[in-house]
Amino acid sequence: MDIFQYPAVKTYLKAAIFGVSLSAAATLSGAAFAQAGIALPMAKPDFPFAADVLDTIVTGEAEAPLVIAPPISYDPLSGYQGLSLTPTFGSNALSYAPGIASDSLFPEEATNLTTLYLVAKLAEGMPNLSKGLRWHVFEELTNGDLREVSNVEDSDGEFRLEPGSYLVHTAFGNVTATTRYTLKSGITTGTIVLNAGGIRLDAAFADEMSMDKKDVAFDIYQLTYDSTGNRTRVASNVRVGELTPVAAGTYHIVSRYGDVNAVVRAEIHVQAGKMTEATLYHRAGDVTLKLVSGEDKISLANTAWTVLTQSGDKIASGNGAFLDLTLAEGTYKVLAQNSGLTYEHSFSVTNGDRDVEVEIEAVNPL
Repeated sequence: MDIFQYPAVKTYLKAAIFGVSLSAAATLSGAAFAQAGIALPMAKPDFPFAADVLDTIVTGEAEAPLVIAPPISYDPLSGYQGLSLTPTFGSNALSYAPGIASDSLFPEEATNLTTLYLVAKLAEGMPNLSKGLRWHVFEELTNGDLREVSNVEDSDGEFRLEPGSYLVHTAFGNVTATTRYTLKSGITTGTIVLNAGGIRLDAAFADEMSMDKKDVAFDIYQLTYDSTGNRTRVASNVRVGELTPVAAGTYHIVSRYGDVNAVVRAEIHVQAGKMTEATLYHRAGDVTLKLVSGEDKISLANTAWTVLTQSGDKIASGNGAFLDLTLAEGTYKVLAQNSGLTYEHSFSVTNGDRDVEVEIEAVNPL
């Protein structure tokens, strides 16, 4: 789908930083695991970014060694954040082993428990997620019901469970996955690939004019319609600059400036492991309506306001001496009622209007 066919959106993609591909073999820890013969997932590398995304500088002659500049230390999608680290690649990363030393350290009944260790990532080849993850484990009972037995947040999923069948619900923001595991004994490991990316949205007036972005909010919907003819809302009231994780796919975006009719729509595509940034452009302005009387143009209190489109549709109303509105660019009609009299006036809103006062004189009532 060509997203540039929509004039209201300027979209570009930024690849999320990919993780290190490790070749070191997993090493079991403790006598209880040396005999298990189970391949454990690798631990998070000390530095979860690949060399091809680092700034590189060649010093000296052509044969001089390559010098790697200090790396970026924040990946907004994977949640990694830390000090600038020296990159470490290859076999020096340690494997993960659950925190169990030997059977002799545990009561006899604890030896019947199994270990389920899970990690999650946005896409194949990316580092494991850490912040923002939520894990919920449900036991499948013999009568078909589910009973939650464990949960954890902001870490890998590590659980001590009795043998049985379990459903594991993994959530990262708005992205979820459910996986079934049948545990018998020992250690079971797994990697949940969420096939997800992220959306970060911005807004501006057309012609690159700046706007008060605190009054902008976005809703994100599935592109397709359900059986009732409605789109499923994925996220609501998303603010400018907020990073929203979503499953890979195409989404319908609704940008609202104010709370009346300044609305812009667009469709954007999100790839797994990448962040899509989009700016939606509004043609709108801010106005203040005042009913005034006399030479001093004093605003009349207790005024009832009704704002109509050119076609006569009611879009806003209010009471008071003033009525502040954010409206899409266009021409409108206002009815102001005060002391049993109604006054009519037409006014226009131009793109980028700010602090524009529209005075309706209390003369010639309808």
